[in-house]
Amino acid sequence: GMRAGDDSDPNTYWRSTFRGDERTRLDTRGRPLTLRSYNRLEKAQQAGISPDTENWEGWSAAYDLTRSSAPMQGIQPRQFVQIRANFRSTVEAGGRLNFVQFAVSRPPMASLVLAEIAPVLATTGVATEFTYMMLPRLEAEDLGFDTIEIDTPTQAEGIDAVRYSGEEVAFEVRRLDGRGFEIGVPRIDQARDGELIEVVFRCEVFKFGTLFSGRVYDSTRPQEVRQVVTPGEVVELAEGNTLNVGLTNIAGQVVGALRLVPAAFTPNGDQINDAVRIEYDLLNVTGKAEVAVVLYDLQGTRLGEVFRGPAQSGQFAAEWDGRDGTGALLAPGLYVLRLEVETDGGTKARSRIVSLAY
Repeated sequence: GMRAGDDSDPNTYWRSTFRGDERTRLDTRGRPLTLRSYNRLEKAQQAGISPDTENWEGWSAAYDLTRSSAPMQGIQPRQFVQIRANFRSTVEAGGRLNFVQFAVSRPPMASLVLAEIAPVLATTGVATEFTYMMLPRLEAEDLGFDTIEIDTPTQAEGIDAVRYSGEEVAFEVRRLDGRGFEIGVPRIDQARDGELIEVVFRCEVFKFGTLFSGRVYDSTRPQEVRQVVTPGEVVELAEGNTLNVGLTNIAGQVVGALRLVPAAFTPNGDQINDAVRIEYDLLNVTGKAEVAVVLYDLQGTRLGEVFRGPAQSGQFAAEWDGRDGTGALLAPGLYVLRLEVETDGGTKARSRIVSLAY
């Protein structure tokens, strides 16, 4: 897998201040700790090392080694990249990595392209109209782009409109298949920095936590890297600031807010963000009901239950420590925590994506 970041060290180093459990990232002179300065501390002062989740992404899913190449899985342009390879050896044979090669576009297509999708809930097996919203941020030297690529779980039934700042513009469908679609659009360069781009399309969703990932690129520069878009807030009043879509068949609302604190956690035993707290609200629960927090991977495979118990109206919380139903610690990556409420009227549900890193 890979991870990318904005500085040369993916870790955060902590020093004990000896004031209770207080820890600091600074040395005694007020300078940020580095690996070198951390190792110079007295053993009693060394208060642990944790992943730098502010400046570094978590580890991606493993690459398919049966393929000769694959897209890099970073979520935005970064200056630094780490690649991790695991080897399995036997008495008779061992593994060897000959080389790793990756392409870089410098400058990038854009300094950043934020994106979110609405709605974030869809009914299983029914074509839903989605609006894919993007906010490009471009510097003067950025290359710009004229093509948008969006991944879909099934072939889109139609691409209905492309809008720049609310005005419809002409577009060309260059690819439309079961993996997604690509459309040619009027060129985006620094003159359109910060302009709202909307792509309206219809598609069916069948899996929990379906990710509508996207990329932008310049068709006149086919050798340059296709740049992934970054999930985030594009429109203030949009629902979720996400590219993930959950499923719902709810007639009446039972599940209210569902919050993950933190959304990325590191179960490495250092007692900092070792578990994710799952906070949820249940509304208008009547009769005999049961609530469960169920764990899935992004392919919709059920990995186990985090919690199960009787349901009633109110605010509640549970914790997940990064382990599956057998008690084994899961590999770093993205997972779906699905809150399911089983009532006389059926199962009501809501899902959130959580990042596990260590």
